[in-house]
Amino acid sequence: MKLFEKKQQISRKEFRDTLRKRNPIVPGTFRKMFNFQERKQMEKRLFGKKLKAYTSREKYKRLVREVGREKYKVPDLSKKRIIDKKIRFLKKLGGI
Repeated sequence: MKLFEKKQQISRKEFRDTLRKRNPIVPGTFRKMFNFQERKQMEKRLFGKKLKAYTSREKYKRLVREVGREKYKVPDLSKKRIIDKKIRFLKKLGGI
């Protein structure tokens, strides 16, 4: 299921539930997973500190770009590959 396949906005609860129910293993990384803190951080970036009800497709794309910027800050090549896989996972999850 893609988050923005038929909708322009999703709720915080829907995003949280999707991340929990979706297989947290990042494909192609030898069983590396999104740990709880990473999921929480993505949710916080996407929705902010306040309990906003909805977020848009554009804001989700911004989250994916921010994760992409982290890739260039990490000096280790193996960590860059893992971040790249996470970006692909998020794009596939959001349908962007």
